[in-house]
Amino acid sequence: MNEQEEIKQLQEEMLSLHNEMKVQQQQLEVMYKRLIELNKGNAAFKNHDPLVPKKPFSAENFIGLRLIHLVGIIVLVIGLSIGVKYAIDRDFISEAARIFLAYGAGATLLILSVRLRKNYEAFSAILFSGAMASLYFTTYAAFVYYNMIPSAVAFIIMILLTFYTVIKAISYNKQEIALLGLTGAYGIPFLISQNADRADLFFLYITIINCGVVFLSMRKQWKLLSRITQTITWILFIGWASVRYQTDQKAIGVIFLFIFFILFSISILGRKILYKEKLLQQDAHQYLINNVAFYIAAILIFAHDMANQQLAAVSGFTGLFVGAQVLALSYFMDEEKNLKNILISLALLLIMFFVAFQWKGITVTLLWLFMAVIVFASGIFYKSIALRMAGMSVIGLTLLKLILFDSMSFGTIQKVIAYLIVGVLLLVVSFYYQKFKEKLFND
Repeated sequence: MNEQEEIKQLQEEMLSLHNEMKVQQQQLEVMYKRLIELNKGNAAFKNHDPLVPKKPFSAENFIGLRLIHLVGIIVLVIGLSIGVKYAIDRDFISEAARIFLAYGAGATLLILSVRLRKNYEAFSAILFSGAMASLYFTTYAAFVYYNMIPSAVAFIIMILLTFYTVIKAISYNKQEIALLGLTGAYGIPFLISQNADRADLFFLYITIINCGVVFLSMRKQWKLLSRITQTITWILFIGWASVRYQTDQKAIGVIFLFIFFILFSISILGRKILYKEKLLQQDAHQYLINNVAFYIAAILIFAHDMANQQLAAVSGFTGLFVGAQVLALSYFMDEEKNLKNILISLALLLIMFFVAFQWKGITVTLLWLFMAVIVFASGIFYKSIALRMAGMSVIGLTLLKLILFDSMSFGTIQKVIAYLIVGVLLLVVSFYYQKFKEKLFND
């Protein structure tokens, strides 16, 4: 075999191998996509992916391809908002012209996003999200500040914008669209007005956006979107309740307090209900934060004067409300032990707050100890480690209160009674563990 024949043979073999590798690569891609579908919600799979090579971090890559366009669109939208406010303050142009120009800027971004999508999809997605944020705040301004659009028309437009943003976010399959186009729209009204007198419209505006967020977080499993939205919404609501809330706005406060709580509860538990997915630790923490935010907001609305009786009523109601959630979880999602344990602890803490606000002195100490006995005994009866630990925690908190606070205010007889009861209770618990240690720790 001469050299030319050998070269030709090697080329043919290389071409054959290349074609085989190409076919195998295609097969790997199909198998990998299927593997992703089967492992959705599996945190271990996401954190350990042997088929995807780890690329070294590049600062230039991160800034040039990921960061700079995000910052750019945010700055652009803020600039448009400040420009609208400046025009309002200086009365440079008519109200109709302001709205027309703002809509024109949003439409321009939207057209550019459509034109660039084929070749620059990531950049197109960012332009689209900026367009949606601009159109949101322009519609809001046209309705709230200028009364140029009837209320029904304004909210139909915003519902359509939300619906369209949700569809495009799914189409692009990019969470950035929802983060900038939906959650980014929350802060826009603050750049152009104080919103002091139309809390109802502002929270209705937020509710419309939140409905889109909840749908996307369930449909695409975009949990970061849900968590950021929940944080922003509760910060805005609690901020309003602490600074601008008036007693004649109680109906507004109560309505949106429950709307926001229910929406984010659906966002967290939705995929569990629909697709039987197991909740992660972060989901349980997010649900806890949702309940804590509900409690803080309820205090600001119902106990604005911070009187002990009002605080006691809010704490007691919220404790029972959380307890009702525990019962519902026990009936519908009994396998979610971690979430139930977290809510049991929160409910117990709120009931302790209720007792502390409702009574004073040694009565609080004795009631806390009585609660500890009930909770610990329930843990024995139901064979629940969480309840037994909760009971011991209440005893520990009571002892800490006794040492740090009660010792300075109790009389001698009260100190003797309190310390004797705590001491006896601790010894009884200790005896229980000593007697049943084999059964408790070796089962």
